[in-house]
Amino acid sequence: MEHDPSPVSRAAYDAVCAERDQLLTLLRALPDISFVLDEHGVYVNVIGGTNEAMYVSGQNLLGHSLHDALPTPLADECLHLVRTAIECGELQTIEYCLRVADVPVLPEEARTGARATAHHWFEGRVLPLPAYDHHNRVALWVAVNITPRKQLEHYWQEVAHTDPLTGLANRQRLFERAHQEVERAHRHQHPLALLQIDFDYFKRLNNEYGHAAGDEALRRITQACAGILRDADLMARTGGEEFAILLPDTGPDGALDLSRRLLETVREISLPDFAPGVRLTVSIGCATLRVEESFDRLMRRADEALYEAKASGRDRVCASQGSREP
Repeated sequence: MEHDPSPVSRAAYDAVCAERDQLLTLLRALPDISFVLDEHGVYVNVIGGTNEAMYVSGQNLLGHSLHDALPTPLADECLHLVRTAIECGELQTIEYCLRVADVPVLPEEARTGARATAHHWFEGRVLPLPAYDHHNRVALWVAVNITPRKQLEHYWQEVAHTDPLTGLANRQRLFERAHQEVERAHRHQHPLALLQIDFDYFKRLNNEYGHAAGDEALRRITQACAGILRDADLMARTGGEEFAILLPDTGPDGALDLSRRLLETVREISLPDFAPGVRLTVSIGCATLRVEESFDRLMRRADEALYEAKASGRDRVCASQGSREP
């Protein structure tokens, strides 16, 4: 025969229930959306989300599982966090990206349009929810929309990796990308080329026509050159009038062909408002990655080829001797 709980245990239980009810009442008033999820990943309750600019109503999620609502990899990760929070009783957190269009259990009208296809970032905070009136153990998932913060982080990251004059990548970004491409080229035995480019007689242009003319020449040259590159290529400003172009999946012939096109493109640029009659040219050094070669060594060889191009008359391309593909 079962015994009634003691007054002490009943009081403790009532206190937990009161605390839970206060928490749920508070969550309903918050702009962020919260979910009660059971240990099988089923949505038991949807709370809050009053900020309509940041959230779509989640009432259609009720009764569905995480795997009904989310892409499988994300659903797997979320379910693992829910179960971990329930088992250990400690806060679990996750940052994840999601589009409304990727949640098939939402109404069709909510999953169409620009808002539905925009990427939103959320911080999920997961805690067990004791004394909740449900036949399975449950956890509370608070989803905080952190998209503005992520956008700001992305903006400052772009600023930190971008040359302010030309809008190209800077030296730091080049090196980060280059080490990745070198590792990829060696792993898959793909070719990789690097062009080192120097603006001919840049100091003379600055001295005779002023720095405004030099800045405008740099902008026009880089814009024209970037216009004939592929999306996979990366052009970066590495010094005052020095630039580099990283060319994934490009062998010696392709690198030389592009270099000649760059020379022709620059020759067609004029500065009638800044330096009328001035003929702009560049010199280019070209190198392709060798077996087991580092990016630093590849860059040194491209630099040596550039010095050769300048020493032999400028307005030309020279290739590093002995370049061979991985």
